[in-house]
Amino acid sequence: MIRLPKIWNIIKKHMPRNEWISLYEIYDLVARYGQLDDEDYGPQSPTSDLPKWKRNVRNVLQYRKCVGEIEWDKDAHYKINK
Repeated sequence: MIRLPKIWNIIKKHMPRNEWISLYEIYDLVARYGQLDDEDYGPQSPTSDLPKWKRNVRNVLQYRKCVGEIEWDKDAHYKINK
């Protein structure tokens, strides 16, 4: 199972700087570089078909937005300026 620090490292390493990118593009980065396993693809909850790893990506983005390490345009796009 991919852990939150690894997700953040993937985002920091592979997300373009000073450019808005969509949540779906961030999902693509994590899927490409995250070496996801069967546990990652399990449902995030009993009532949702979305995989756990996507919830974890959103959690990382939410936290990094709150601490000022990433910007959010309020329309599912994110940007790192550093």
